[in-house]
Amino acid sequence: MDNVFIYGLYILIWPAITLGVLVLICTATYRDIKKAKRNNKDIL
Repeated sequence: MDNVFIYGLYILIWPAITLGVLVLICTATYRDIKKAKRNNKDIL
């Protein structure tokens, strides 16, 4: 493999990882908000 390809892949994989973590955090927050509203409680 070419070093340029490896470096390019390394640089391009970070936005995908970041997007995955952001989706995970947003999904967990949304579920917590729904659960709190269903139980008539505050999130904090």
